[in-house]
Amino acid sequence: MSSLQPPPLPASTIRAQRKVHASGRFMINGQFIKLGPRHAGKIVTVIIEDTHYRILHGEDELAVRPRKNLEPVTRLYVKGMGTQKDRQGPLDDKPSRKS
Repeated sequence: MSSLQPPPLPASTIRAQRKVHASGRFMINGQFIKLGPRHAGKIVTVIIEDTHYRILHGEDELAVRPRKNLEPVTRLYVKGMGTQKDRQGPLDDKPSRKS
């Protein structure tokens, strides 16, 4: 028996990326979403819909949570240690000195 795959998302779908904290939670639009510690460290994609969030990791849907704050989401991409390429240069560069 094969499971049905969800239909593809429309091109205009708003998505945000978040990194799941060690506690198993992340924040989007001022709302904490708990997935559990087994998902710690994963970068998840949040599909922002009118009344709820769909949380995906790759092709797998991990959860669907209701939106408590219906204001527009303004931050769509993950920032922080371990989420993007190092933009400050190699570690062997000497730090600048203040006079």
